Amino acid sequence: MSVRPTSPHDTVADYDSNDYDYQTFWTGRDYEHWAETVVLTRLMRELGPSEWFADFGGGFGRNAVHYRDWVAHAVLIDYSVTNLVRAGELYAEDVAVGRLHLVRADLAALPFVDSAFDAAMTIRVLHHLAEIDLAVGEMLRTVRRRALFDVPIKHHLLARARAAASKTKRAEIAGREPIQVGQTEEKFWTFQLDAIRSTMSRSGFDTKVAASVNNFRRWDQHIPPSAVRLLTPPMRSLEQAAQRTGRGWWGPNQFVIATRRVPQPAALVEAPHGIDGYLAQLARRMRCPLCAGMLSWTTDLATCAACESHFERRGAYWNFVP
Repeated sequence: MSVRPTSPHDTVADYDSNDYDYQTFWTGRDYEHWAETVVLTRLMRELGPSEWFADFGGGFGRNAVHYRDWVAHAVLIDYSVTNLVRAGELYAEDVAVGRLHLVRADLAALPFVDSAFDAAMTIRVLHHLAEIDLAVGEMLRTVRRRALFDVPIKHHLLARARAAASKTKRAEIAGREPIQVGQTEEKFWTFQLDAIRSTMSRSGFDTKVAASVNNFRRWDQHIPPSAVRLLTPPMRSLEQAAQRTGRGWWGPNQFVIATRRVPQPAALVEAPHGIDGYLAQLARRMRCPLCAGMLSWTTDLATCAACESHFERRGAYWNFVP
């Protein structure tokens, strides 16, 4: 996913340039994919069933398999047109029957009412977000009960080892400010875990660190394939153990469950005239991302009554980027 390319939320990862296909990112990353599958399978049981679920920055729907059987309706939100088109192809049947909705939106300006979703997940997203407090607060605004966040931390075990010889780097890792990494064209951020949890607390959520993930970070990409096959069983066992024992300090990805202290009912709007079925249910949970005004609907267009902005349906997805 990427953030809206207008000030103050500059684009930090353009997943639509040069015909980029995010699915190719996962080629040769079997260990990372497996590690996340293990933890998501376990933590979805903790999130529990939901009537409405949000997958923030859900890309092409890589993680839909983990929540599909737990929810009645899911909304996959992403900024990338390429990802959303691909998700529409992969999950065409679910989209057709209203089990899955695809929405193009900026995570810092979401087109959803307060507490629109019972639960949500945000996986491999936060490292793209420069305005982290704004985006996390905006996502949590739309969650009624519980959310799962993948937090990329700067103070994991390997980072501490690398910084051991530098007083400046040790201080940088220990501080609360994010660290920017990556090239000029594609910036990424890592965070102090307690700082992100404090942001969630200010939004009315209690948090707990549920798992440490990718604890051995691409170990399988630097040795011969024959050695990978030999070492995969013991490395998987070590990863599963470290997911519980390394919470808060070991792996670069720390999975946090945020639970709202006082759950609020969804601030649903009146059902739109002339629209029924699954689209009407989605429409009751949506508002203008620019002014928070009410929307009037047809089957292919939503129009804000206050600022007169228009938002179109484009094939399988709705475009709520102004």
